[in-house]
Formats: sequence, structure tokens, C-alpha cells
Amino acid sequence: MVTPSTAGQPENEEEQISYAQYVIDPEAATAIQRSLPVLIAGRRCYMDQQADDEISTDDKDLKQYIKRIADHCSKEQDYLLPDTPLKEAIFRVMLSGGNRPLNAEDISGVLTSKWAMTPFPRNTSPEVIQRLLPASTNYCISRVPDPEPEPVPEPPAAETSSAMVDAMPESSPSEDGAGE
Repeated sequence: MVTPSTAGQPENEEEQISYAQYVIDPEAATAIQRSLPVLIAGRRCYMDQQADDEISTDDKDLKQYIKRIADHCSKEQDYLLPDTPLKEAIFRVMLSGGNRPLNAEDISGVLTSKWAMTPFPRNTSPEVIQRLLPASTNYCISRVPDPEPEPVPEPPAAETSSAMVDAMPESSPSEDGAGE
């Protein structure tokens, strides 16, 4: 039952949770001295890996690897198997999305739909994914900084004083004309 005191409030706490967004960050790879192109190239499908003679470590190729995974490899049936460790699965979901910022709810939705009918169900709730995301530094996953709030402009001092003068009551005629 909705009472006036609860009107407009979410009925459960899950609606109040706002999850941070995460991306695979090349700067994080540099910080932990990992080759992100090699890390990502290893997540391509078998056919794509067999087509390459060697893996490039160029950032330009990094974008091509991500695009190829998103467009082709992620659609292969063995890309995200149900026995994939959760951190690896999170990494693969982020790659399949083209490394666009994703939050725990987005990732949870993908994993839940992919693994819904598996013989060994796993907890892929947003809360579990949210706990794993900050601990996924080996996969170079970093939180997207929250946007800074817009500063509230303060009115200039001159306008404030003139506004205050306008708001003050006018002096009575006896005070103004008494000395003349």
C-alpha cells in the first residue's frame, strides 16, 4: 500500500542502487606493465587467431581486435562458455560490447541471458559483478570517473547589492523631507 509518506519512493532498495561504469583502460595496462593488445588478441575466436602469424602490440591494432571481437568472435558459440571464470566473463562481455562503458547491471544482464539454461547455475547478480569489477585490475578494467557536477554560478556582488537595495523598504516622507 502506498501512503503519502512513501509516495514517489522506490518500493525496494534495488531501484535506488546506481552502479558505476567501467571500461578496459589502456592506461591501466601501462601502469601494471601488461600488453593490452596481446591480452585482447587472445580472446579472439579460434579462426581469427589461426589467421594471424603474430600478434601486434600497436594501439591501432588494439582497436581492430576489439572491433573484430565485437562484430564476429563474440557471436561464436564458444566465446562465453558457462564454465568461464566470472572475471574472465566480465572481460569478454566488455570486449563484446566494443569496450563501451558498462555497469554491473549491464554485464549481469548479458551473463544471465547467456547462462540462463546451464546445468550449473551461477550467481551473476549485479551485486556480485559490482564486487568483482574493482578487483579486476589484471584485466585492465577501470572505473569511468563520475562527471563533475555543474558549478552553480553565484550572482556578481554588484547585482546582489542592487537587489538588496530594491528589497529594502523605502524611507518615509517625514524622514526625507524633515531636514529641508
